[in-house]
Amino acid sequence: MADFAGTGRKRPLLNISTQNLLLDPENPRLPQDVQRKSQNDIIFALYKFFDTEELAYSMTENGYFDEEPLVAVPENLPIEFEGVSYEDLKENQKYIEFINNSETKFIVLEGNRRLSTIKLLLDDTLRNELKIKTFPTPESHILDDLQIIPVIIYPERKQVLPYLGVRHISGIKKWEPYAKARYVANMVNAGNSIDDIQKQVGDRTNSARKIYLSYQLIEVVKDEFDIDTTKAENLFSYLLLATGQGGVKDFIGLDKKLQNVDLSNPIPKDKLDNLKDLFSWLFGEKENEKLPVIQESRDITSKLSPVLRKEHAVQILRETRNLDDAYEMSDGEDELLKKNLSKANRLLAISLGLFNDSNKELVIDDIKKIKETLDKILLINNIKL
Repeated sequence: MADFAGTGRKRPLLNISTQNLLLDPENPRLPQDVQRKSQNDIIFALYKFFDTEELAYSMTENGYFDEEPLVAVPENLPIEFEGVSYEDLKENQKYIEFINNSETKFIVLEGNRRLSTIKLLLDDTLRNELKIKTFPTPESHILDDLQIIPVIIYPERKQVLPYLGVRHISGIKKWEPYAKARYVANMVNAGNSIDDIQKQVGDRTNSARKIYLSYQLIEVVKDEFDIDTTKAENLFSYLLLATGQGGVKDFIGLDKKLQNVDLSNPIPKDKLDNLKDLFSWLFGEKENEKLPVIQESRDITSKLSPVLRKEHAVQILRETRNLDDAYEMSDGEDELLKKNLSKANRLLAISLGLFNDSNKELVIDDIKKIKETLDKILLINNIKL
């Protein structure tokens, strides 16, 4: 029978000292500049971005809930156990001795926020070093409870990835979009196809393919143009929305059918500059102090996508970085002329009912200017009424 992600139950649940538990430097939720940094850097990032203080107050009151074990892998798995199925390892006495050894350390793949909170609660010196002054001080019996916590042990990281995907992509504890994208990228790098990933996590909406495409676009921009993509990562949902629009797809050379896109090389070479422009318009250019042209996400669907369908409107956007002006031109000059004259006529009709003997002298100069403009239009275009 073929292996599948849930085989091998039940994996060992061990009570492990928090001293032997390490935070995951490859945690998809970590900011890019924190990944692969020191344990203290990771602890501070989780405190800063993921509100571990709130969790600290809960633990100070309740201790650690054993009903929520962490999930971890050995930091340094002996080579003799690499690639061996858990069905075989669970009967292997050497492996059992290894994971039960008090010297073995583990990298936590699920529960980093909880672990970082525990480490801060247990270590006054660490809190002072990181200048964290808002954490509560637990009573001694709580500190004792936090010293050792339950952990489910997997042999290797790749075996945990399906579980993380089910939990955080399609499950109840969903990650932010860019964290999901990192997870999918990690699974692809581990040798899984997008179709396999979607099957494993129960993804019936093609979301894994969508987020991996947007992730790859960020990687392309980094590689080709050496651009700071921090804002794109933070506003990843903008990129997801944009790549679903027909006008955007045509502009950067994406096939209309997502299934047909080569995710390893999604953008044709002749469209790379267009991709760079798209990132500039969505996220701005920190290096050149240029602001984005969109103000909110709906600008992507209501204005930017229509603009990108018309070359003359795109040119205006490139020259002016004014999305409203470019959008006005997206229907062409003839439509813009009709739209402007219709608007002017409507406003004049409204103004007609506002005239009276007391205000006509106030607006006589404006009326003269309107007449001069109309006379020029008639003269220049040889129009006789």
